[in-house]
Amino acid sequence: MRRFLAAAGFLLAFAGAAHWVVPMGREALALVTARDDAAGIADLQLAGVLTPERVAQEVDAALAEGDGEMAASFVELAQARGIPVSAERRARAALANAPGATFVRGAGRFGQGFLTGEAEDLAGLAGATAGDLTVWGDVRDLGREAWHWASGEPVDRLMVNLAGAGIVATGATYAAFGTPLTLRAGLSVLKGARRAGVMGGRLAGHLATTLKGGSKAAAARLVSDLGTAGTRAGTRATFAGLRHVDDAAGAARLRRLAEVKGGQTLAVVKTLGRGALFVTEAMAKLAFWVMAAVLNLFGLVSSFNAMVVATLRPLWKKKPRRSPFLPA
Repeated sequence: MRRFLAAAGFLLAFAGAAHWVVPMGREALALVTARDDAAGIADLQLAGVLTPERVAQEVDAALAEGDGEMAASFVELAQARGIPVSAERRARAALANAPGATFVRGAGRFGQGFLTGEAEDLAGLAGATAGDLTVWGDVRDLGREAWHWASGEPVDRLMVNLAGAGIVATGATYAAFGTPLTLRAGLSVLKGARRAGVMGGRLAGHLATTLKGGSKAAAARLVSDLGTAGTRAGTRATFAGLRHVDDAAGAARLRRLAEVKGGQTLAVVKTLGRGALFVTEAMAKLAFWVMAAVLNLFGLVSSFNAMVVATLRPLWKKKPRRSPFLPA
């Protein structure tokens, strides 16, 4: 009886713990399995944080700041995940992104960014990036760095390298009728990120090391990945993701996220931050939950087996043994 009660107690304890240990372990295992798929990581992590209340809060905050792009990204993300958004919020987000409204707000700053490459806001940054898609933007930046050199001021060698590569890429784009367009777009993204200060020191160092090492193919893949991300998700979303990119692997993850999420990418990065691309920071915690779930399942099976054995033990009949010394 004592064995039965002990086994039953363990079974109840493991069953109670399974209510929260097993689901957490299953979620952790899914995250660990999807660690190389940024889109899969984002989907799994959004399930726990993106609620209707969070969406409404983010949309209202973006609209209050006049940020129609962010509001529209959250509306698109919510609709893709089946989260209800009020008709009034959808209408306000659509109105904030109407072509006429955005043109009136940013036409002058766009032109200034196109001509000078200097930007104080998103409209100016868009103009600077548009200038980069032509030879003008690269010549402009090379001329600026040449003036810095002649004046004895510090020269941004990475910007010089990017502008020089941009001239070559632009010529190749026209010669091949637009074939290497993602490479050209990626260079524009990197130059814009450098000007906006969103390119981390690790990524800049990785690019410099890659170019010094003569691995031009690897550098071209990284730039093309960023170009694809910018084409699919937009320049601003790519800049937001670049804050968390340190190397070519991170650029590939950002490209994957942009390819799958498109216009939702900006909202995804705003919600999850670095967690939209990586799970390495939480890997130890995830491994703990996987192990806890496995041990819990093992405990359930073992305690159930012990309880069954304790229940059937009294029913077993022991056969009397014959002494080997007794005559047959």
